[in-house]
Amino acid sequence: MARSTALILLVLAAFVTGPAIAAGVLAGSWGNDVGCAGVKAGYQDSDAYILLTAEGIETYGSGCRFEQQLTSEPGTQSLRSTCSAEGEAGTTIETILVTNKGADGFFVTIPGLEEMGPLQSCS
Repeated sequence: MARSTALILLVLAAFVTGPAIAAGVLAGSWGNDVGCAGVKAGYQDSDAYILLTAEGIETYGSGCRFEQQLTSEPGTQSLRSTCSAEGEAGTTIETILVTNKGADGFFVTIPGLEEMGPLQSCS
């Protein structure tokens, strides 16, 4: 009986906390100096704006939404993303590489663009 109760409690705990907490979803906003200033001001006002969250990455004229949430795990994550750009019709599907280099911050690689980073916590 005790084993059944323990199993039920374990299943309930996993259900209540959900996969986001178990996966270590990235908390907060991460950006360059301009991106973090934009978060604090509540608007973008520079072409240099870069902001990364668990849901996606934004620059001044474009953005990508990840199909799964970015986690805080060290190393590189490959994320399938839906991207759009100002002045272009429709969206594209891209595979974006996000690398967590610990104290050195996050670095983002989108095919056809230069690597963006380091991105530091905006908090």
